[in-house]
Amino acid sequence: MPVLLISFITPTSAQESIITYIKKDGGFTPLKDSAAYTSILHLRPNDTGLYQLHEYYPNGNLKRRGWVKTADPKRLRFEGLLEDFYDNKILKATYQYSNDKLLDTAKKYYRNGVLKETIVHLNPTTPPTDLSPVDLSTRLVYYADSLGHVQVSNGNGIVTIIPDETEKEQGEYISGLREGHWTGILHRGKSQFEEWYSNGILEKGVTTDSLGQQHKYTQKDVEPEYPGGIMQLRMFIGNNYRYPTEAIKANVSGQLLVSFVVEKTGKTSEHKIINDLGYGTGQRAIEVLKRAKDWTPGYHRGLPVRVAYSVPIQLNLN
Repeated sequence: MPVLLISFITPTSAQESIITYIKKDGGFTPLKDSAAYTSILHLRPNDTGLYQLHEYYPNGNLKRRGWVKTADPKRLRFEGLLEDFYDNKILKATYQYSNDKLLDTAKKYYRNGVLKETIVHLNPTTPPTDLSPVDLSTRLVYYADSLGHVQVSNGNGIVTIIPDETEKEQGEYISGLREGHWTGILHRGKSQFEEWYSNGILEKGVTTDSLGQQHKYTQKDVEPEYPGGIMQLRMFIGNNYRYPTEAIKANVSGQLLVSFVVEKTGKTSEHKIINDLGYGTGQRAIEVLKRAKDWTPGYHRGLPVRVAYSVPIQLNLN
């Protein structure tokens, strides 16, 4: 899913850091009071050439810290240890990166500080394919509930996972991979599903909805798709976008970011300008996107779902 990062830079003494204010929807703002958190990228590299990153909640507590390979807030390429924190200062997760890719051991914690899961990221021997879209280089080696009751140890065990308040799934892990028959509920129990795994690969699944209708699938999550692919959407935007007159006079160039929701029907809604260049450029982008074709909707366990999407649009008068 395309994502654009635009920073609003606040000068500091000797330009020692870049301060970025980030909104809840992922957009960027020049106003600290309207930001969900603040990101500070320190411009003095360490002995290995890495730059330190700190992010803070509005209450001043640390949200995330780690190291990146470039002094550019638009392209944070992580390296080494990255730590996430809850707003109550409790450690949320730790990750290890190598060249901006997850590697080695990652750990996640509950808000009360109890270790939730440990995942090992191995060097993948073969990349995921259409026939096997699962990254089998990832292994779950430990899982426990919020009270510390261990369900998976050394990659083996029967586990009950609650991704959010609307879902629950149960099944077995063997050597860190899902295996055999899994069951669960969706939509607070209004729908039920069954899945069958072999060596971590989903072989088949079926969801029974609230009306008793069955929906078969072989992929747990399917992203929405524009007719002909994302390049066709970009071509449509390029062929139909017209610069506002005021933007031409101001010689505006740069990148917009517009978000929208692909509904269960494939139609789009809730168009929003995440990052604007002003002079009506963002609103013109929304007008173009509203004239685009309907999408093939996204699916979760065989059922159509609403999916948020964002599209960067490059403007250049030349």
